[in-house]
Amino acid sequence: MQSLHTNQKKILEYLLTQPDGATLDEIADHLEITKTAAKEHLIKVDGLGFLSYRDVKGSVGRPRRYYLLSQEGHEAFPRQYSWLSNIILEFLAEDVGAASVAKMMERLAVRVAESMKPRFEKANSTAELLSEIAKALNELGYRATLKQRDLRKGAVIEATNCVYHTVAKAHPELCKFDTKFIEKSSGGLNVKLESCIARGGSVCRFCIRKNP
Repeated sequence: MQSLHTNQKKILEYLLTQPDGATLDEIADHLEITKTAAKEHLIKVDGLGFLSYRDVKGSVGRPRRYYLLSQEGHEAFPRQYSWLSNIILEFLAEDVGAASVAKMMERLAVRVAESMKPRFEKANSTAELLSEIAKALNELGYRATLKQRDLRKGAVIEATNCVYHTVAKAHPELCKFDTKFIEKSSGGLNVKLESCIARGGSVCRFCIRKNP
């Protein structure tokens, strides 16, 4: 959304309020610009995959085209799920107990790691694999950096953001996700959480070594 022209953002915002779609004339009137200018903006937004359309036949003349938001268009609007996910995790931790939550988080980590398996398989070395794992953690919201690549010395990934910090302070078993994700993604390397933000550390530090 940030890279879009102001009028292109306005088109998406307008279509968000028009579940049945809007015609080129209606969009141009809403933006207070010419139909030609509105059409140029629609072409650019459509090129990003944010639009779909439907043609409606009238009694005479050519069908009228109605522009709608595509699924990608809806997803372009920012969404805040963190508060909801934290509440859900807190309820789970309280209701089913620490051991069950730990197992659940490990199973979730395995599933997420398996969904990303094709990208990890492309790595040509362990260092490249660990770098890709750090990138994946960033995509999950961890702000992770590969600090040390050499497994002989103990490779290190550090994360400066705990994605469930507030809940993990009371329920540290949630951190099972992090270590299990790295373990599974790396093909079974030994992963030890040496520092944890939820437990007072300045970073989450994962030390990674070959299994004995």
